[in-house]
Formats: sequence, C-alpha cells, structure tokens
Amino acid sequence: MTPVPGDQYKPLDGEEMVETEKSEEKMNSDKLTVEDMVNKSIGTNNSKAALCKFIALFLLGMLAKMAGPALAYSTIFAGFLNYEDWECTSARCAALRANFTDEPEKFFSRDTICDNSLKPNVDFNWTIERTSYALEWGLICSDEKKGSNLKSFFFIGAFVGLIVGTALFDMIGRKTTCLIGIAITSLSCLAAAFVKSYSAMLPLRIVHGFGAFIAVTGVDLLSIEFTPSNLRNLSQILSSSAWNFGAFFIIGVSYGLKEWHYIFVVEGCVLALTAISVFVYPESPRFQLVKGKEKEARATFKKMSKIFKTKETSDEAELTYQDYDENYLGQIKDFVKYPLMLKNTVILMLSWMLIATISYGLIFSWGKLGANIYTSILFGSLGGFIAKGSGMLYYIIHFFGRKRAVMINFAGVSIMFFLAVATYGVNVGGSWQLDHIVCLIASPVISGVWGSVALLTKELSPTSHRGMVYCMGSAAARIGAFVGPYLALLYNTMDARIVLSIFGGMAALSAFLNFFNSDSTDKPIPSTPEELLQLHSDTGHTKLQDEEDA
Repeated sequence: MTPVPGDQYKPLDGEEMVETEKSEEKMNSDKLTVEDMVNKSIGTNNSKAALCKFIALFLLGMLAKMAGPALAYSTIFAGFLNYEDWECTSARCAALRANFTDEPEKFFSRDTICDNSLKPNVDFNWTIERTSYALEWGLICSDEKKGSNLKSFFFIGAFVGLIVGTALFDMIGRKTTCLIGIAITSLSCLAAAFVKSYSAMLPLRIVHGFGAFIAVTGVDLLSIEFTPSNLRNLSQILSSSAWNFGAFFIIGVSYGLKEWHYIFVVEGCVLALTAISVFVYPESPRFQLVKGKEKEARATFKKMSKIFKTKETSDEAELTYQDYDENYLGQIKDFVKYPLMLKNTVILMLSWMLIATISYGLIFSWGKLGANIYTSILFGSLGGFIAKGSGMLYYIIHFFGRKRAVMINFAGVSIMFFLAVATYGVNVGGSWQLDHIVCLIASPVISGVWGSVALLTKELSPTSHRGMVYCMGSAAARIGAFVGPYLALLYNTMDARIVLSIFGGMAALSAFLNFFNSDSTDKPIPSTPEELLQLHSDTGHTKLQDEEDA
C-alpha cells in the first residue's frame, strides 16, 4: 500500500514501547553515580598501565603516612633505657659489687641501681655509646614513668588533633587539612632536637601527635575516596604497608644515629618533604560533590582521566549524588537521627581502642620482656609486611568479607596471646624465650586487624561524615595507645602472663563486638547517612563480578 502524502505514520503494536524503553535506557546510561565516575576516570579494570599508575600515585601520596609511626616510635629509641651498660665510680657502688653473691653479670641490672638508690654520675657512669634523653635527664627507676609520659602524651596530642579533624576534614577539605598537619609535625619535630629538659619535651610531644595524626588521617581519607570500588581491598593493604614503612624508617634512622637529637632533625626534614607527595592529589571529588561543588568535581574527574588516559565523561552526562549542607552540630545530631550509623561508629571506636591498646602495649613491652628493642620492633614491623605482601590480609578480606575479616583477625590475636601465656619462660637461646617468638608471630595478625578495621571504617562511614567518623575511630585508638605504655609498666609489678592474658581477653572481646557490626562487603561507599541506611538493609556477602575479576 502506497502511503498518501500528509498521512501520519501509526506505529505497530509494541513498537512504541520498544522505542520508549530505548529512550529511557539511553537516558539512564547518561546518569552516573559518584562511584561510576571514580571507576571510569581511573579505569583500572581495562588497563594494566592504569593499574600500575594508580598504585604508583597511591604510594607516592602514602609517604606522608610514615609521620605516624616515625614519631610514635621515636621516643623508644631516642629515650631508650639500658640498665646493663654502666660501671661503678663510688666506693659504695664498689662495695655493693664486692658483696654481690649471685652471678656477677646480674649485678649490672635495674634492680641494683634502683633498689640501692645509686645515682648516675655520682655512684656510676653509663658506658653506652649511644645517647638517650632518658639517661641524660635521669628518667630512671621511679622516674621511668616520665619516660612513659613522653611516649603517651604524644597520643594525647593525637587525640586532640583528631577531634579537631572531625570538623576540619568535613569543612575545609581533606587535602588542605592534611597539609596543615604535615607543617605542624615537621616544625615541631625539628624543635624537639633542641630541647634540654623533660618539661620542655613534654608539650612538644603533644604537638607532635596533634600534627602527625591529622596528616596521617588526611592521606587515608584522600586515598580511599580516589580508589575504584574493585581496588579498595588492595588500597588498604598499600595504606597499611605505608605505616610499616614508617616503622622501618625510624628503626633505620635510630640505629644509624648515635646522637638522639639527630633522630628528630632527620625526621623533621624528611616529613617536610612528604608535603610534596600530597600536592600530587587534587581535592577529593566525593567531598566536592557532597558539598555541592559539581563544577569542581567534574574538573577533578577530567584531570584524573587525563592522568590515566581514560575516556572523559561528557559534560552532558548527569551526575546523580546527594549533597549535604549540615554544619558540625548537624553532623553530630545525625548520629541520633540514624541509629545504624551510631551503632557502627561505637563498635568501630571500641575496636580501634582495643587493638591500639594491644599494639602499643606490646611495642613498649619488648624491653620488659627481655628482648632486644631494635630486632623486636624490626621483626614486628616485618610481620606487618608479611601479612600484606603474602596476600594473607587481602585473601582473608576477599573470601570472608570485611566484617568477618575483622572478627577472624581479632580471634587470631587472642589465640596468639594465650599461646604466649602457655609458652612463657621456655628459653630458646640467648635472651629469647618462646613467648617472645609467639608474640612476634602475632605481629602479622595484629597488622591484619589494623588493616581490616580501617577499611571497614572507611567504607561504613558516609562521605558527609567520613572525616568525623574516621577521626573518632582513630581518636579512640589514641586512647588505647596512651594506655598501652602504662600497661607495659605492669611487667615491673606482676607476672607477665597476667599482662599477656589481658591482651588476649581484649582481642576476644573485640571479635565478639564486631558480630553486631554492619558489613560493607560488595557495597558502594555511601555519600550520606540516608544512603548508608539504604545500602545496609541487607548485610549478606556475595562477591561482585569486578572483585572476582580483580
């Protein structure tokens, strides 16, 4: 049949429906979530070159993270105590040695000095080649607690810095706040090299902690918000490894420098240089979108596309996102409005606090346990690398999911400490006992806890509150880190097995608590508390296809 001019074409039955569906499909294809934009602009699923470039840039930014362990552990080496290397210089000391009936080598000990109130530079002189502010300032015996103060007050500063960070990270941005932290850390570190007394060092240690953990947290927030969904497990392993790198750095510097002042000089200079690595990162586009800065976020995505040589998303493509314009007080009120976010945050804070108490209690205990501090901390940090480099942490998270990985790692730590109790006192040669070896073997598992708890915290916290929630978790860890060095003093007054049992009990409690937490496995990062509620109505674990491909 020949159509007559002017006749209108009438679609066949069903044809109009097909055209409408195609139109809607095209329209939906032009709508992109924040997660889509991050994945498309970096494009690590499609190119090995992009993946290698991502890892290189990620690690470059992570250099700033070494500020945390470098300054946390610096007082272990700059203020170390060695009660074995000294010689008598007074008649009273010589008489004590002449009348000593036990094995001669046991005379040179803490008990001899402290029980007999021997005075340095009066009754005896130190014969140690390395300098130490603890020995210079007489922080021995009953004044040992002042040395613990210099270790623990660092974490008071960290706690205060993280509380300030709960506001700054979500107000002025991740990158700017991080750079402020690096500046404070490097300048205060250089200042520490010139102090001449305990009373002058104490406030500086607070400033050290204040700046260091603002810097560390800023890098963590930036990195996770630039990470494609299928690489978040890997990125957390790289992030945790950066902490171990910082530990290796301070061990190497401290071992190579015999003058304690120079340890702080080198730290300050190196940490100042890490600011350059943070400049590589633009501001987080997730943060920009939550603040309603779509133009800036699109510019960031375009910049990332150029770096990774991926196809730029059209300016006409619609970004679907939820902005958030509440102030600091409004953010706090949201914890009441959204009980799920409050529950998750409380459980995560307790997990951070307990693993920090265990970690720092163990780190500052090596000397009390009778082990060499350099080799112990070296092998302990190496254990962290083993957990990550061997794929142990990656595959635990990959196969069991985020929440179960936290529970499994905490349970592993608990088992190790109770095994140390069972093997306590069994000598395996020199100053090493079997329980020392077991505690070192626990180090990879402890590192696994840190990594899995940090990843779960980042993924369960909405972008609008991530700075606040992550800082709250890390601040809770600083409470634990503050308590840890004082727990190490318990070795002076009670059986070591009791202290090791306390650590094991803490780990078991944490494994139990996380049973009640939400699971972020296979879910996108939420932008707002409302989105968090929508995402976690079902917490079952099934592998995503892109996770399996990775």
